[in-house]
Amino acid sequence: MASSEQAVVGFRERMILLCGGGFCGMVPKVGSTVAGIYMILMNSLYMIFEIGHLNWSMSLLERVEPDPTIGVGWVIPYYYYAAIALATITYPLSIYFISSVCKEDTVGIFIYLGWIVFYDISNCVIITLTSQAAKTAGFSIHFLEWVSMLIKITLDCFWIPFIITYAFLILEVRQIETNRRRSRKDSVPPRFRLHARGRME
Repeated sequence: MASSEQAVVGFRERMILLCGGGFCGMVPKVGSTVAGIYMILMNSLYMIFEIGHLNWSMSLLERVEPDPTIGVGWVIPYYYYAAIALATITYPLSIYFISSVCKEDTVGIFIYLGWIVFYDISNCVIITLTSQAAKTAGFSIHFLEWVSMLIKITLDCFWIPFIITYAFLILEVRQIETNRRRSRKDSVPPRFRLHARGRME
């Protein structure tokens, strides 16, 4: 247990040391805010492309399988529907993330971070299953689907260090403030503490 806590603390210190000053002209808070705005814009483009890919795949599916209920083609639209549903959920989470960055709420920041990781993994699984189903049905998905997925994951990996570093900076500042309060409280004589508390009550 202690070793895991030390590992987390060590990782936090390394992230703050490497990225605490920011990079590409952006400090962690600005980078995190831009990451949320980027996700909203990227998500909009992703949904437009997914709807286009869905229509393109359905037109190809009609050519190779006049009756899609016979083969595996019937499942292909549902993969696209799942990807569109995940993209729709990402909108409110991105807004919540930007609000959390402004309010310095680490819970919202870590929720968003976990969702982005889950979102990218899910999209990779969905596009792989879609490609396999399309090959079984006798055609291939558009190569731009793979390209857009690779670009999206690459850009997400670029923004994630900003988010992690900003969350760690918030936690570190809170820890420093907590330690200062404790040290001030311990430095005050007990009699004065009771007298001050009595005046507050």
